[in-house]
Amino acid sequence: MKRSLIWSVLLGTALLMLSFGAFASGVLVYEQGSKASAQAGAWVARSDDATALAYNPAGIAFLKGMNLSFNMTYINADVKYESPTLGNWKDNKQNMFVPSAFFTWAIRDNVSFGFSVTAPYDLATDWNDHFPGRWFSRKSQITTIDYHPVVAFKIGDHNALSIGLDYYDSQIILTRNQDTTALSTLYNGVVGGNFFFPGVPAYSSSEAFVASDMRAKALGFDIGWLFKNDPWSFGLTYRSKATFDYKGHTWFYTDSSRLAAGGPNPFGLPTNWTTFFPGQDVKMTLATVPAMATVGVAWNGNPLTVEFDLQWTQWSNAWSSTNAQFSNPTSLPVSPFLGSASGEAVVPPQEAFIFNWNDTWAARLGFAYKLNDRMELRWGVLYDQAPVPDSTRSPFLPDSNRWSVQFGMGYNREHWGLDWYVMYLKFQEASPSAGTYYNATGLPTLPTPLTSLYLNSYQALNDGVYKGTSILAGLQFNYKF
Repeated sequence: MKRSLIWSVLLGTALLMLSFGAFASGVLVYEQGSKASAQAGAWVARSDDATALAYNPAGIAFLKGMNLSFNMTYINADVKYESPTLGNWKDNKQNMFVPSAFFTWAIRDNVSFGFSVTAPYDLATDWNDHFPGRWFSRKSQITTIDYHPVVAFKIGDHNALSIGLDYYDSQIILTRNQDTTALSTLYNGVVGGNFFFPGVPAYSSSEAFVASDMRAKALGFDIGWLFKNDPWSFGLTYRSKATFDYKGHTWFYTDSSRLAAGGPNPFGLPTNWTTFFPGQDVKMTLATVPAMATVGVAWNGNPLTVEFDLQWTQWSNAWSSTNAQFSNPTSLPVSPFLGSASGEAVVPPQEAFIFNWNDTWAARLGFAYKLNDRMELRWGVLYDQAPVPDSTRSPFLPDSNRWSVQFGMGYNREHWGLDWYVMYLKFQEASPSAGTYYNATGLPTLPTPLTSLYLNSYQALNDGVYKGTSILAGLQFNYKF
C-alpha cells in the first residue's frame, strides 16, 4: 500500500508537468521545494528532508526510514514590453504551476536510495498576436522533466556522498510570425488584377504563423557531498550538462483570405500560395540543461540557523547557437514582380538560433528560526544573474538580473508536516538589442517616385524596455513512513 501510494504520486506529478512552464532564470526553475525556497534556496549545506534530491542528494543519507514529499509552486509573472513609439505589450503567460515529488528510503544504516520527479528547466512566454516582436517569437514553451534516481552513502558520522542519474524528457514548442507580404502582393496583382498601374501590383500585407513542436530525451548525472558537525555543515553539488537531439514537426498557418487559390493566372505561376508552406519535419540539437555547481555553508545556532550558498551555471557551453533544420525547404517563384526577392527561400533548409548566453552566479542567503519543536519561521534574500546578454535579448526570453525576498513557515508532527512560502521577485529593466529585430517584407525597392508604395522593411522592436516582477507561492506536504 505504501509503495503504491508513492509511485502514484510520482507518476501523477510527471503527468502534471507535461503542460506547465515558468518564467525562470534562463530556463532554470530552482524553486522545487517550499522549505528550501522560503530560505532563498540556500539549502545545499543542510538538505534535511526528501527535497534534498533537488538541492544536495547527499543529504538523504542522514534521513531515517522512508520519506515522501510533494510540492506545488505557483508562479504569477507580470512581464511587459513598454515603448514610447510602439506602445505597451504584456506577456499573456501569467499563471503557472510547477509540481515536484520526492521519495527517499534508508535501505541500510549507511546506504540510502532516492527518486524524484521534477521540472527544473522550464520556460513559457505568450505574446499578443500583434506584438511588434512576433517575428522573432510569438509563443514559446520548454518543459524538461527530470526522472532522478540517487544512491547516497553515509561515511562515518559526519560525511555523506551521493551519485545520481538524470533522465530528462524535454519538449520545445516555438511559434513566431513570418511575413508573406511578397506572396500576397504578387498574388493580388497576378490573380486579383490589383495594380497601381500596369506591371506594379498593389501592396497587400499578410503574415504566416509558424509553429514547431519538438521532443527529445537525454541523460545526465549529478554528485553531492555533505558534511555535518554541529554547529557547522558544508555542502557541494555538481550537475552535468545534457544535450538533446530534438525532433518534431513544423506547421505553417497562412492568411487564406490573401493567399487563396482561384482567378486567372497569365504568368503560369501557382495561385495557391499556401503550397509554399507545407507541414514538415524539423530537428534541432541544443544543450537545454547546462552544467551547474553549488557550494554552501550553514551555521546552526539553535534556535537560529543561517546558510549562504553560491551557485555557478555554465550557460555558455549549452545555450550558444543551433540550427533548426527543415525537411522540405521551398523558395519564392521567379517573377519580375519580386525583383531581387525572386527565388529566395520561403522555408529555408535551416534557421539559425543565436543565443550566446553567459555563465552566471547566484548568491543565496537563508534563515530559519525555531519557535518550538513543531513550528519554524523561514526567510531569505537572493541575487541572481541572468544569462541572456544585451546582444541577444528577445521576446523568446526577455531575461535580466533579478533579486528576491521570501518568507515561509513549517509545521511538523511525528509522521507528517507542511511547509509553505511566498516570494517576491523583481527583474531589472532591460532593453532589446538595437538593430537585431528587423523584418523584411520580401518586396523589391522601387525606384523614385514609387518607393513609398512598398514597405520594404521595418524594425520590429526599435526602442522600449522589458520590465518584470513575479510572485511565487509554494506548498509542500511531507510524510514519514
